[in-house]
Amino acid sequence: MIHRLEWDTDALPEALVARPAGDVDMAVTSELASALLAAVEEHGPGCLVVDLGAVDYMDSSGIELLFRVHAATTGDGVDLIVVAPPGSNAARLLGLVAMSDIGEVRESLDQALDRCSGRERR
Repeated sequence: MIHRLEWDTDALPEALVARPAGDVDMAVTSELASALLAAVEEHGPGCLVVDLGAVDYMDSSGIELLFRVHAATTGDGVDLIVVAPPGSNAARLLGLVAMSDIGEVRESLDQALDRCSGRERR
């Protein structure tokens, strides 16, 4: 079986938004982590928003990916905000982990961008 990762990014004034799509599992997390960290290095955002709204499935390697990205970017002053829509596989899985260890979680991209722009307090 061939696994292909689909994702895009938008460099907005308030944040770098990354949107993976499809399945985030061990077949693609290494590639996604490298791509996210390269995009952060290129754009130097104050906030990295990982929008999981188009993710159909995420396993524990997706959680590990968030831990690794958070650890790699926090020292550079980048806030990690994860978007996990209510009822999604990602939201259920994220409900099982210590969120303070991987950044913050919001229910929508608008909420995440409000947080990044300072319109919402931490």
